[in-house]
Amino acid sequence: EIHTALINSSGGVTVKDVPAAKFIEAFAKHLKKSNKFKIPEWSGYVKTSCMNELAPYDPDWLYTRAASVAYQLYMRGKVGVHALRSHYGTSQRNGVCTNRFRISGGKIIRYCLKQLEDASLVALIKYQTDNGDQPLGKVLTKKGITDMDRIAS
Repeated sequence: EIHTALINSSGGVTVKDVPAAKFIEAFAKHLKKSNKFKIPEWSGYVKTSCMNELAPYDPDWLYTRAASVAYQLYMRGKVGVHALRSHYGTSQRNGVCTNRFRISGGKIIRYCLKQLEDASLVALIKYQTDNGDQPLGKVLTKKGITDMDRIAS
């Protein structure tokens, strides 16, 4: 009876079973250790969006952002750059004027997606039209899903 209960129980841990902050931290460490994700020289002084005044203090912030982008791809399925820019955006403080929502910078997100694509964790999804193939967004590959599930457990 115990043996059949162990076989029938779903003991697999996925990304959805783990708190987001802990998973993103673990996946960022994995990206840094794997040496497949390269940090450009501009990452030391670039801001993440127009509403920020300073660059991030953490020298490994780009690994964290790439892990967060991969997490969003896992949770949402297919997603484009503009949706991720809206996700990472926040309100801009204008002093005494009303705060306004500003989307995040796109170069960082595009760079993270490109590096994840080069590591074969992310792929471009397209759909057929009369004018040819139109890009629909980015999705995780099977390798990306299995790597993320393995790190989550």
